[in-house]
Amino acid sequence: MTQMKTTSWGENHGLVNTIASSVADNGFKHMKPEIKAKAEKLRKEEGEIVKARYLNHRGQNERLSKPYCRWAGDPIQFWHFIPGEEYEVPKGLVNEVNSVHARLPKRSQVLDANNVPTKVDGAAEIIHQFIPVDF
Repeated sequence: MTQMKTTSWGENHGLVNTIASSVADNGFKHMKPEIKAKAEKLRKEEGEIVKARYLNHRGQNERLSKPYCRWAGDPIQFWHFIPGEEYEVPKGLVNEVNSVHARLPKRSQVLDANNVPTKVDGAAEIIHQFIPVDF
């Protein structure tokens, strides 16, 4: 797992802190066997460590600070990302940041016949993004 990094100006980034979760691992006991198998497979895939470069589409001075805890019993990890830097992060964190649901909706600039803006959403704005880096 990636250790905390420090820039030349003293800013800590990467995995900056980890604390224990107060929720015990339930082992997916409440699930049906076929769903439990899928959940266990997904947990294993999302726990895989991948190498990725963080991008912020609003600028090089913007940062992303984010807690991450996907499954019951997992520790709570606190991450701080700097644009342009490479990190070794869980695949689930990359999926969460790159998710369509994490994008900000944007109102369109279309006006109706009375010159009033319509309430139609335009394309969602991508702010934070991870790009895979080959090992």
